[in-house]
Amino acid sequence: MVGSVSVDRYERIVERLRDAVEKLSKSQFIIGDGALEVCPVQDHGGRTVGDDLFGVSAWPHRLSEDIDVPYNTLKSYRWVASR
Repeated sequence: MVGSVSVDRYERIVERLRDAVEKLSKSQFIIGDGALEVCPVQDHGGRTVGDDLFGVSAWPHRLSEDIDVPYNTLKSYRWVASR
């Protein structure tokens, strides 16, 4: 036994979870790249035409709501994509 399951069941669970982790990792890059395209990272104080109406953080906030990903998570993925 491993925890509350048989060794065979445990190995099937591990296989399924590894697949989920791999998909999650790929999704993080897709989300980060998309967020970076919508809201490019700029130098401190940089502005774009779209910033005038809503402010710099409005577009990432809207995107996070539209795709149902927490704002701070989206911000983190976007930052990683910019590197």
